[in-house]
Amino acid sequence: MHIPSPRGAFRVWQRDLTIFRKFWKPALFPNFIEPFFYLAALGLGLGAFIGDINGQDYILFIAPGLLASNAMFAASFEATFNTFVKLKIDRVYDAIVSTPVNAEDIVAGEYLWAGTRSVLYGTSFLIVLTALGLISSWWALLLPPFIFLMGLMFSVMGMLFTSLIQSIDFYAYYFTLIVTPMFLFSGIFFPIEDFPAPVPQLAWFTPLYHAVNVCRELATGPSPAVLIDVLWVVVFTFGLALVPVQIMRKRLIS
Repeated sequence: MHIPSPRGAFRVWQRDLTIFRKFWKPALFPNFIEPFFYLAALGLGLGAFIGDINGQDYILFIAPGLLASNAMFAASFEATFNTFVKLKIDRVYDAIVSTPVNAEDIVAGEYLWAGTRSVLYGTSFLIVLTALGLISSWWALLLPPFIFLMGLMFSVMGMLFTSLIQSIDFYAYYFTLIVTPMFLFSGIFFPIEDFPAPVPQLAWFTPLYHAVNVCRELATGPSPAVLIDVLWVVVFTFGLALVPVQIMRKRLIS
């Protein structure tokens, strides 16, 4: 089994960062403003009819969940469309593997970069939530490193799908059948526990469900039960991380 080298992965991450610096303003704005629209439309609009959930104002309930979904979308787009362009259209990876940087380093570097983008988008949104008074716990200081972990998790998922497809059109299936259901049924907008079986049980096996739980706990003050969600995220991320590495190696070397 081939293991990525830290130096090579850093060089791939560094390349992505250098390019991102040239267009970070137009790239950051859409990912930042979309969850803000959800927050305003649902938190203030729908929230006026719902009242509170679990003793919280509705806007306070959905704000941490939208933070988690922001990190998911940032990492997912980076590990899918952006990665596919570099793999199949611009052939960037073909050029990189002709250097001392190998295929394993490329995948690990893209993981790190997707995590970095999640932190950039998520922290920006977190600052706004804090300014609006929607974050009530000092434990929220742990949100940026957890957002990075979320970015790694969703980049692993996106990279796995990318490593298996031959056409960019297949991403319609990924976002329609995987990302969108997670967005709707991971407890962002309503407690999943109130649904009849097997919806809560199925939700437990989705990554975003646990990410939302952790973000909500850190935003309001965690309970010991949140450690189970953190452990789930860690095991899922690192248990799956080497699979795309091996598949992408075969694609790039062949």
